[in-house]
Formats: sequence, C-alpha cells, structure tokens
Amino acid sequence: MKLSKWKQFLICTAVFAVLGAAFKVMVLVEGFTEVRPVNAVPMLAGLSFGFIGALGCGIGNIIADIFGTLNLTSILGLFANFVAAYLPFKLWHLLKKEEPNVHTWKNIGIYVYLSALSALTASYMLGFGLYYFFGPWIETIYTYVLFNNFGFSVALGLPLFIVLTSDSVNLICAENEESKYELLTRWKKPAMILYTLLMIVIAAGVLTGWLPENRIAAGFFNGMSLLLLLYLLL
Repeated sequence: MKLSKWKQFLICTAVFAVLGAAFKVMVLVEGFTEVRPVNAVPMLAGLSFGFIGALGCGIGNIIADIFGTLNLTSILGLFANFVAAYLPFKLWHLLKKEEPNVHTWKNIGIYVYLSALSALTASYMLGFGLYYFFGPWIETIYTYVLFNNFGFSVALGLPLFIVLTSDSVNLICAENEESKYELLTRWKKPAMILYTLLMIVIAAGVLTGWLPENRIAAGFFNGMSLLLLLYLLL
C-alpha cells in the first residue's frame, strides 16, 4: 500500500491531533503535559513516512494544543514531536539497508532502541527547552515525557507497526535520500553512539538531581547533544 505525500501528511496530522486532543483531560502537569497515547504516533509516522510524517506530528501537536494547552511553549512541542519522529527514520536507515520493519528479533531490538532514544530526545528538548527559554526547571516534565513516549511507543506503537508492515497491509515506507557529500555521512555511526551516551548521562543526571543544578555541566552536555542531534538529522 503506497500513499501520496499529501495523504501521508494529512493522516499523520489528523491522527496526532485527534488523539492528542482527546486525552487533554488526563493532565499530568497543568498547562504542559498529560497522559498521551498519541506518543506512539511519532515512531510510526517517522519510520513509515519520514520527513512528511514527522512534519504531520509537529503540526498535529499544535492543533491538539488548541484544545487545552496552547501557549508559547507549544513551539517546543512542535519541534520535539517533529524530531521524535524524524530521528528514528534517519537512524533506521543509518543502521539498516532495508525498509523499516519488525519482521525479525534484531529489527524489533532496533525499534525498541530507537523508541528509547526518541523518548530521551523529546524529554531533553522539552525539559531543558522550558528551563532555558521559559522559566524554572520542572523535573516532572522531563520524566513524564520520557516514560510517556517510551512506554506508548513500545506498548502501543510496536504492535501497530507489526500490523502496518505485515504482508496483509504491506505499507510502503518512505525512502531515505542519501547525502551526496561523504563528509555528512562518514561519522554518523560514531556520532549516534556518542549522542546515545550523552542522552543517558543527561537522563541519569536529571533523575539523580545532578542536572540542571550543575549549570556548567548542563550547558556542556546540552550543547554537545544539540550539535550531534543536528548532524544526525542531516
């Protein structure tokens, strides 16, 4: 089954907006986040439709926020949900030379790894984005986003992706466009490993209370992580 780019965008946007709006009543942190089964969508949309799916998640998040939490911080939500979808797509094609699928245990392992990294990235962007641009540190934002994204991506997203990539549905996923410049791809696997380690260090720092209290360390780790993230998204 192959869908046009417009259909891909409209489906991802609509699904994210409807699911996101429907659970606005299940608030975890007033004005910021809630129980979000919709967080299963970025992994599915990104792996299936690449940039278009990721864009749909970002715009869908803005539409969902209109029904309860729309404010300036919604801009962070747009970027975080875009990256949470697009990063797994880019890294899947860095690790595998086949369409995204979970037909083997190895591929399931890659899906779980990408779900974890996507969740760590979204919580890092939202938690520290709010801290640096909008006010005081709120640890619960980081932890709730982390466990919301990872939990729903695996518990809900994985079974759905099994169905979508099965022979009965046979969804044709978007292809990754390889860069023509070797310099942009040569160091991506080492960069992915280093980025993963930095995300783990940041998570450990947050959960133990070491970050962002140590501002110098927080600035260094966040700056390095942002540079590596931008490189991996190229």
